[in-house]
Amino acid sequence: MQIRSLVVVAPSQNRYSAAMEQAIDLATAVDATVTVAILGSAGSDGKRVDIRARQKSLATDLLDRGVRINAEVVVLKPGVNALVRLAKACTADLLILDPALVQADAGADFVLMLMQQAPCPVLSAQEQPIRSHGKLFVAAPASCEDLDQIALNTHVVAVARAISQARKARMHLFTVYDQAALLRHSKHYSLAEIPRYETLVAEVRGFAAQLGIPAVHHHLIVGACAHTLCAYANRCGYDLVVIASPLNARQRDTLSYLMNHLQCSLLVVNANASDDRVANLRSPGLFDSLVSPA
Repeated sequence: MQIRSLVVVAPSQNRYSAAMEQAIDLATAVDATVTVAILGSAGSDGKRVDIRARQKSLATDLLDRGVRINAEVVVLKPGVNALVRLAKACTADLLILDPALVQADAGADFVLMLMQQAPCPVLSAQEQPIRSHGKLFVAAPASCEDLDQIALNTHVVAVARAISQARKARMHLFTVYDQAALLRHSKHYSLAEIPRYETLVAEVRGFAAQLGIPAVHHHLIVGACAHTLCAYANRCGYDLVVIASPLNARQRDTLSYLMNHLQCSLLVVNANASDDRVANLRSPGLFDSLVSPA
């Protein structure tokens, strides 16, 4: 996957934006074009003047920092459909959201809907500095229950790889062995009916090997899926968590928990684009300089 076009949703207020900073950081690294959107409404004359001033301020800031921008800053009515249409019109490879969107009233539901409907991966930025040599936590598959979603998991890794190469970041893959969840799906609630840990280790390593990922950089950890992923990423100081967009209620609950408790940015890869955008996955040199997480 190559990143050529970014859409970033910036706050309408004149303040620091984590989404803008991450968009500038990534666009500079890969020479991508940036389209900036503000979610606003018609409002009063004063409101329109403020929005216009904000449009000019954002465009000037991008140009002064050497970023290529696509046309002018766009003002959209709040809503998932408007952002989805804009992402499609710009052939966006990545959509970046400001933290204010997630923290606003009904923001979490809005972002969850957008993550499921967007034609490209969606990055929910956090208010934190981005280190040039960051660490990526890639949940692919997030749970051992999702090992059969090969195309989507492969696409998640491809997107994470593109980000890690752009940022010169270290990347580690994680899957959770959630024994309690497996038991809930068993016919007679018996340990004899669920896969053993050792069996799943072999499956996970086989998947990672197909992508050119050494076993030492893929980890099968034990616990409740959402809590374990979040606790590990926070404790080990990862800068970005990458995960697939939810396809069922269990995955939606996991994503919702991560959105509310992660201390770093979250990149959600939608299944909509997974079939056509998986390419050039093997990159033997990518993991040469990586080290296992603490």
